[in-house]
Amino acid sequence: MNGYQWFGHNRNNIHKRAKCGSGGVGVLVRNDFADQFSIEIVESSKDGIMWIRFTEKNCVQNCFYVFVVYLPPENSSRAVNAQEFFDNIISDIYTNPNENMFYLCGDWNSRCGDMLDYIPDVDSLPERHVVDFKCNTYGSIFCDFLSYVSCCIPNGRNMTQNDFTYVSTRGSSVVD
Repeated sequence: MNGYQWFGHNRNNIHKRAKCGSGGVGVLVRNDFADQFSIEIVESSKDGIMWIRFTEKNCVQNCFYVFVVYLPPENSSRAVNAQEFFDNIISDIYTNPNENMFYLCGDWNSRCGDMLDYIPDVDSLPERHVVDFKCNTYGSIFCDFLSYVSCCIPNGRNMTQNDFTYVSTRGSSVVD
């Protein structure tokens, strides 16, 4: 895509019924952003999980990480052990030096409804205004994970844009 650089990691194994390789995780980075930062994939050994480090070229002490994931849906042919998946992410997060910021993004296939994604009376966050009240098993594990790593879901905390993020003939949902 013009004006962007691709950083990605394909799945290690092709599905037995697939005609060709498919799936994985990736991110597009605008060229003007890439001009300011050295960008390096630092971890991609597990399917569906990739760490990318962005280090400012003029100040190497200034760096942050982007953590890109794809957790296959529950009951799909690619389903994984969700608890093990999140444990792998936690392990990776704790190898990240504390002074460096990190961002978690991707497709978590987690329906969180109005479950808490933080620790009440400990974390100080704006209330999350929920429009999608459906939950799944991954959603519960995801919210526990977010509390554990001191992160939260931004969707629903910005009142100017609080609506469904996925709409189709089969239904709608908020991408958490």
